[in-house]
Amino acid sequence: MRVFHALAGRYHRTLLLTSGGRLGELGREAGVSVARWELSEPDREYPLFHVGQYFAILLDMFPRLGLIKDDHRAEVAALAADLGTDFTPALEEAARTTARNSKDANIIMLSSPKWYMSLLKLAKMHFNEMAMVPATRNFFHEFCHSEVATLSDPERRHSVLLFRDSEDDAYTRQKMDNLVRLLRQDIPQNRNVSVTEIALDQPTFMRKYFTALEFVQHTALHLGRMYDTRSRDLISEAAGNPWYHTSRIRAEAAMAKTSN
Repeated sequence: MRVFHALAGRYHRTLLLTSGGRLGELGREAGVSVARWELSEPDREYPLFHVGQYFAILLDMFPRLGLIKDDHRAEVAALAADLGTDFTPALEEAARTTARNSKDANIIMLSSPKWYMSLLKLAKMHFNEMAMVPATRNFFHEFCHSEVATLSDPERRHSVLLFRDSEDDAYTRQKMDNLVRLLRQDIPQNRNVSVTEIALDQPTFMRKYFTALEFVQHTALHLGRMYDTRSRDLISEAAGNPWYHTSRIRAEAAMAKTSN
């Protein structure tokens, strides 16, 4: 909302993307264009499950408004069917294995910069919030420059998840091969290090992204079941946002039941 007020005088070039709330009210009062979206069957406790819907809404909206020149709506519409073949039984089994290798381990996710923000940021949130385990994300080359030293002879377990894009340049692919070889050597110093390679070899960015995200979600689900940690609403309370707090969700459910 501070940003909204700072844009005063430029509201003719402002579009608000919101599901409502105070920002939506301010936009209507100021006569600013508001794109209000609604999710189908929203999960109140964990809205990150709806990344696919957010993504589809934006890619439907932006070509209509002329904000992007390419129309990807047909590809978006086909994603669910594509995911049925791209997320193979082998990947499902790999997710189970990765979860077992990651139990009681520090999860280290590595990728080229292309995937660092788009994929790994969301993947980290899934591990933190679904499995309730620590995880880090790193630029691959930066990790190899210094942080790899922490794997010299670790006393605690580390699970390295390496997301390998088939479009990575030859130098990056060669360097990834080298890192995997080093960390999989049958030597005592690697006893607490496991490496999982996730191949992003689907034909388009979107199919790579959502196949990898499916892998992450399955891994986090299996890992969460292994820990079975009882939530105490730390995210809601630490952020000062009661919207996702268990007590509020239960109270609203009780009110809805009474009104019906």
